[in-house]
Amino acid sequence: MKKKVLISTLVALVLLVAAVAAGLNAIFTVTLVNPTFTTCSEEGAEEAAALKEELDRAFLGRSTTFLDLDEVKAFVEKNPAFRVERISKGYPKTVNLTVAEREETFVFEHGEGYTVLDEEGKYLYERTENVNRAGGKNILLKGFDLTVGENGEVKGSYFSELLEATQAFREEFGRIRANVVSAELTERTDTWLRFRMAEGVTVEILHPSVKAAEKVRAAIATYLSLSDEERMFGLISVSHNAETGEVTAASYNRNAGLVDPES
Repeated sequence: MKKKVLISTLVALVLLVAAVAAGLNAIFTVTLVNPTFTTCSEEGAEEAAALKEELDRAFLGRSTTFLDLDEVKAFVEKNPAFRVERISKGYPKTVNLTVAEREETFVFEHGEGYTVLDEEGKYLYERTENVNRAGGKNILLKGFDLTVGENGEVKGSYFSELLEATQAFREEFGRIRANVVSAELTERTDTWLRFRMAEGVTVEILHPSVKAAEKVRAAIATYLSLSDEERMFGLISVSHNAETGEVTAASYNRNAGLVDPES
């Protein structure tokens, strides 16, 4: 008799747990995937709309409790043009995401085409031409020996200094493709990092391993002081005092600079 009572009790408990689990599953089930997209190109906007539908098909009806947000993040970032900036569960039935389109910004020649990097200098994909999906071209990198790791990290001599310098441009101009056309590293007796500006003038920083961003800020101050005509040619150069490390004032030479019609 006691055995029958014990079995009945266990069965009742199993049924109760199953009922509770079914009830919780009904309550904590994803009914809304709520992505907010920030895009910078028409192609990106179209891909975002398609991705919203794909997210619905993949995750609506899944358990909110047991849903792995890393799985959702990986699903979005299968498209290398997108980056998940924030993701969270809005209990009981919502998954919230903030997704940004990674801006094509830099390219370097690779084989018969170009390797495209985003605004942070991270790998995006390969292209046969230097054409930005938002229009125009990307900033062409010359003289850099760059490699791409499995995680998309780009490495190479003076690459971190390049990113430091371009961050200074970004602080002043925002998106820098409208202002900077190319960046060239030259290593001979000395090391120069030269930026070809859209109007034609060249910005040159000597020894970029020392205070690259500060040197660019000094160059920008001189650049902004030039007339529209002066910005069409010439060279803005910045160095530093070898003894004190202090950045020198930028100088402008209207008769110097890069001549590169291909950039």
